[in-house]
Amino acid sequence: VEAMPQLWEVVGGVDKGGILVREGQSTSSKQFDVRLSTGALVDEVVLKGERLQFRRLTGTGPSEGWVSVTITGKELLQRKADDAFSPSEALELRCARELSRPAVSWSPVGMEVLEKVGQASKGMFYGMEFPWNAETLEKMGPAWCTSAFHAAGTLPANNKVTKIKDVRQHIGGGACAKIIFDVEYEVPAPHLHTKLFAKIPWPLEGKTRSDRVASSIMQQGMEIGEINAYRLLESRLPFRIPRFYFGDVSNETTNFIIITERVPFGQTEGENRMDPPYEKSRDWELQGTAEEYYYLLIRVGAKMAGMYWAETLAPKAALDKFFSNSALRGLDQWGMGPHNTGISEKEFLAKIKMGSEFVEGTAKAIFPASVTTPEFIKTYKRVLSTINVYSAEINWWCNRKSEYIAWSHGNLNVDNVFFWRGPDDKLDVGVLDWGGARTESMGWKLWWWLYGCEFDYLHEHIDGMLECFIKVYQENGGSALELEELKWQFTLSALAQGVGLLGAVPQIYAMCPKKEWPTIVDRRDPRIAENINGKNTLRIYVQTFISVCRIIAEWDVPAKLDKWVEDLCQMAKMPPKQIIEA
Repeated sequence: VEAMPQLWEVVGGVDKGGILVREGQSTSSKQFDVRLSTGALVDEVVLKGERLQFRRLTGTGPSEGWVSVTITGKELLQRKADDAFSPSEALELRCARELSRPAVSWSPVGMEVLEKVGQASKGMFYGMEFPWNAETLEKMGPAWCTSAFHAAGTLPANNKVTKIKDVRQHIGGGACAKIIFDVEYEVPAPHLHTKLFAKIPWPLEGKTRSDRVASSIMQQGMEIGEINAYRLLESRLPFRIPRFYFGDVSNETTNFIIITERVPFGQTEGENRMDPPYEKSRDWELQGTAEEYYYLLIRVGAKMAGMYWAETLAPKAALDKFFSNSALRGLDQWGMGPHNTGISEKEFLAKIKMGSEFVEGTAKAIFPASVTTPEFIKTYKRVLSTINVYSAEINWWCNRKSEYIAWSHGNLNVDNVFFWRGPDDKLDVGVLDWGGARTESMGWKLWWWLYGCEFDYLHEHIDGMLECFIKVYQENGGSALELEELKWQFTLSALAQGVGLLGAVPQIYAMCPKKEWPTIVDRRDPRIAENINGKNTLRIYVQTFISVCRIIAEWDVPAKLDKWVEDLCQMAKMPPKQIIEA
């Protein structure tokens, strides 16, 4: 594990706006046009006599270069100890250091990698082996925690973890396995949490085998975005997130671990009363109105997205180094063309048959009668067939306008945040689960923020929530957006998920067999409302099926989709595609 570099502070150049910087070690090498500002903090790369090669962390000026430590006996830079900072200053320093590091790059892996999931390997971020389940965490123990927290810069170098205890499984969510555990420090401090939480991979066995295959192969490398959000931006986000302690992922095994503070759900924290943890697609459990919760989520998400454009989170170039940005994709990289750009005709026909039978037959009792008629099922098949053959074109369309693209959270639902109320009973929020953080269409993201809410609420408030997003986004640095465009991006995203959802029908029956469905008459039936095998996927699949059907039926989708196809074909100068007849 690399030691933390020596930190320096610029103390010279007060009367000149900073000190001179050159491209090379020699004092005759080319000089930069701008100076390194007084007060800037820099990390030492190399020190050769009185010449320092640096990497800038704070302040203004060149991001790297060479400077003189002294000149004619006068100090221009002074060494600074990491422990000379307050906890908040140390947090900003850590994030600045991480932003100055090179980005890691995931190399695609195949099924053969799963043969290595039981092996230890070094992580991509910090170059050290790490635990990937409760057993390896206990085995590697407090010595590993100490080294890991030091490597991540989350524990002062003069402190250490002395004990790990009460390691146990935590049930909730569906993206990965989770554990909670307690630690003790040699030197306790208010800003060091003793109750910790860790995300780890699903075991490649039993009922979670398919989940592990999906996360390690189909969604491989997703953990990089979450780790980056924590390590790069914790000090800069405009709301609370859990304190980050360590995170890493192995490209050799797909194992990972992400350690943060444990959110005290349902407890009192100082003057604040924490809400209990909420589950997606169970809004009837919210301890307040849906408006209160969802408008709050929209405001914090919009603020975050606007700050991307204002560059108050970080320079856009820095974020683009660490997170994918759909605006940087060329027109030829979207896979568009006159052919079917979705799943094959054979695959689609098999899946739409299963999906339509689920809606009009197996689960008919939980769907509104208006979406189970033969007329609607015909419309449902035609709409999803159109969405499928124009799959690549939809992705491009939603990302074609740069002003609608921003960095933000990918799944800002009620189960990916934590809420609390202060003495004034005002609701506030912190944000978790950053795996989908990237720079892309905000209309697309907004669907993934809201798809877990009740459709009756969504139907009544969609325009108001999107208008709220537009207002807050612009106030914080984003462009003025048009409601109609944003809503159509949102709708296309929902319909695209509708196609993807067709493939989930076999999983639905695996979690709730067909024989159960004749007696299930609403979504609150425990057989579909509760977590199954510790996962929330069944409940989400069912609700999203209903929401997609109602969007098609109640948002005038057929006519709007036909008009969109016409506009797209005129723009692309291509004939309309042949729709698969289901």
